[in-house]
Amino acid sequence: MFEFLRSYIIYLALLSGIIGLFSLNKLPGSKAKSLVILIWFSVLTEIVGYYFTQWTGLLNYYVYNFYMFVSFSAYILLIRSLLLKYGNRLCGTLFLILFIVSFFLNILYFKEDVNHSFIYSFAIGVLLVMILSCLYLVEIFNSDKILKFKKSVFFWYILGILVFHVPFLPFMLAINWFLIKQDESIFSLVLFILNVLAHSCYIVGFIWSEKKYNY
Repeated sequence: MFEFLRSYIIYLALLSGIIGLFSLNKLPGSKAKSLVILIWFSVLTEIVGYYFTQWTGLLNYYVYNFYMFVSFSAYILLIRSLLLKYGNRLCGTLFLILFIVSFFLNILYFKEDVNHSFIYSFAIGVLLVMILSCLYLVEIFNSDKILKFKKSVFFWYILGILVFHVPFLPFMLAINWFLIKQDESIFSLVLFILNVLAHSCYIVGFIWSEKKYNY
């Protein structure tokens, strides 16, 4: 019933990506502009993923596993760059190494056929991003930034990452671990709703943020 919703996800990404382009004047540095690049990268991934099977005859897990590797590495680097405490930044570096190692171990695990969803790397990536996000929020709430944290595009972007990945992880694990039959209709509905929430956060961040808080 809801299978068609999955094809609309790209339009959500296009909308937030276009609003991001119109908001570039409020995104002063490469760090802030990278948020727009990541959104457009997701647009490109959706397009390639949609046509990949048609082009190659293979399932599109290759595309989405590569997207997962790039996006989670970028999320960890982004949050690490926002952290101020040395110990927290060191955690960011170690977490990046841990995620990269987990990804390549996942490749070795599926060395006979890597055309699978790397669910374990995804789970590790989500957990690492959650921990770093908590460190970021703790630093904000313990500084004078708490007065204007809603004016930062980074806050809204990280919130968008969390509202998508935190609920999606147990959903994917339930399918993988408990052998629940994947209903494409429910899967598309969940994916669409979480994308609406995530891209709404991105759009609010682009519109509501102020340049002086986006460094």
